[in-house]
Amino acid sequence: MNVVLRVTAGPHAGTEFVFDRHDTFVVGRSSQVQFSVPDDGFLSRNHFLIEFNPPTCFLRDLGSTNGTKVNGTRIDTARLRDGDQIEAGESGFVVRVEETTLAGGPRIRCLGCGKNAPVDLGVSVGADEDETVSWLCDECIDHRQRYPTTDPDYLIEKRIGGGGMGEVYLARHLPTNQPVAIKMMVPAIATSNRAKLRFRRELDVLKDLRHPNIVTYHTMFDLDGQFQLVMEYVVGKDAHAWTEALNAPLSAAAAARIGVQLLMALDHAHSKGYVHRDIKPSNLLVTGPPTRPAVKLSDFGLAKSFRDNAGFAGLTHLGDIGGSGGFISPDHIRDFREAKEPADIYSAAATLYYLLTNQFPFYNFNPNRTDAYTMILEHPSVPIRAHRPDLPDALDRVLRKALEKQPRDRWKSAAAMAAALRPFIDQG
Repeated sequence: MNVVLRVTAGPHAGTEFVFDRHDTFVVGRSSQVQFSVPDDGFLSRNHFLIEFNPPTCFLRDLGSTNGTKVNGTRIDTARLRDGDQIEAGESGFVVRVEETTLAGGPRIRCLGCGKNAPVDLGVSVGADEDETVSWLCDECIDHRQRYPTTDPDYLIEKRIGGGGMGEVYLARHLPTNQPVAIKMMVPAIATSNRAKLRFRRELDVLKDLRHPNIVTYHTMFDLDGQFQLVMEYVVGKDAHAWTEALNAPLSAAAAARIGVQLLMALDHAHSKGYVHRDIKPSNLLVTGPPTRPAVKLSDFGLAKSFRDNAGFAGLTHLGDIGGSGGFISPDHIRDFREAKEPADIYSAAATLYYLLTNQFPFYNFNPNRTDAYTMILEHPSVPIRAHRPDLPDALDRVLRKALEKQPRDRWKSAAAMAAALRPFIDQG
């Protein structure tokens, strides 16, 4: 299915943009946005953003001066529907949602209880009219989360976490008696066999991504419409919880040790063509004592494969554009599908900044405010010594270089940033 955004007023009237998968679209005067209208004085540089994951669309005003209207009402955020009209500056737009079910095909029903799917249910990209698709209703998803089952070779012991893309359980591989983590994910849309096979192929290549600082991916099951990813089990806490448990602020030496391990994991992945796209404290698993933390990077490939390429996740966190608000880069916001290695470097620096200060890199930043993305796109980062005067000025320079707005101004590679952080380990 497609969502069509048609320009109805302004200098670009008649232009159409078609979206058939998870994508973002920014309107403003800036030359770096997808729809640039530099001569419209009523537009802000970054005026509004639409996140598309057909048939779902979500609009966020980016803290614009003159505001954005949907159907005549000024809004901060809005879920868009077929026929909705958008006004911003001198430009107008209309949203058209094309066919959202498999025309001519059988009615989609829940795999668990047989309930009919809603008429506006999304269907994964590439589904044919005569192809069988899989879907679970909310009630059946809830039942599977409360009473999880898995492959007979595994025994689920307990739930150990969860987030935007699924629930995580500690399990035991019975033939070897080895503990594993199983992440269970349910697509928010109906999924075709072709889309599921593509997702499996994309994840299978991650088996070759072996590094001491990356959580190892083992295999995947597709059971009754639920994807189950079997991964290495790490006995540890996520980085935020680990630092919260410390009796004192995180030291520069410990932060540098965490940063070097994270960046070397990224350098290994980048050398093989992988970009994580979702670096944040909750995706870093930390073990060990406060002076010698050991790090494992988790969820490699999931943001790209499950959410961005396949679009299976829908808009689980509305307006989150495939990342976590306080840690995503400006280039991620502008066009997250094209986010490259520098986006990971930026997010790694934002993560270290947060672990050291319990603050985001921008003054008075709140990821839930309407101006959050504008701050990431336009505001300078606050020197880390404003929060932690005890930290070395040289460490501040390393992080601020990684937090530059333009990818070309950041560290040239994850390895280069890791090399810049290593001296601080020796100072601990």
